[in-house]
Amino acid sequence: MEIFSEKEKFFEPVRGSIAILIVKLLMILVLFDGIYSLIFYLLTLGISLPFDLHHHISELLFGLQLIKNILQMVLLLHVVLAWANNLYFFTDRHILKRTGTLHVNEEMYHYDNIRSITINQSWLGKLFHYGDIILKTSASGGYQDDIVLTGIEDPQKYQSMLRKLF
Repeated sequence: MEIFSEKEKFFEPVRGSIAILIVKLLMILVLFDGIYSLIFYLLTLGISLPFDLHHHISELLFGLQLIKNILQMVLLLHVVLAWANNLYFFTDRHILKRTGTLHVNEEMYHYDNIRSITINQSWLGKLFHYGDIILKTSASGGYQDDIVLTGIEDPQKYQSMLRKLF
């Protein structure tokens, strides 16, 4: 059984907003550096530490810096991979949602089942041109679902494109 016919036209893949990705990455960096700076300040105050640790502050700070760097790299990699591997593909017949890095999950929604399109945008979303697109679907047998395309860059563009397709 062939799902895609040769006549089917694909449009560009849709990803989340790059502005949201940058904010998430900056938040990770600022949070970890802020926690490390606070710990550094507390350890270098000159107060007496239990177990004679004041003689080993440099080793302790080095270990904390190493742990901080490893955790930052893991979280940064996770955020970037989650952003890069959460895609939506629009064709002339359906929407394909693909998520996952190692375990890929694909969901297909036909335009025949879409009943309405809604855009949610905060004031920051309007400022940085991103928002959520909510597609309300229904099918025979009373099946209803909401497809939420989160953090999409320029949602009005895709809303008008979707309205033309169904």
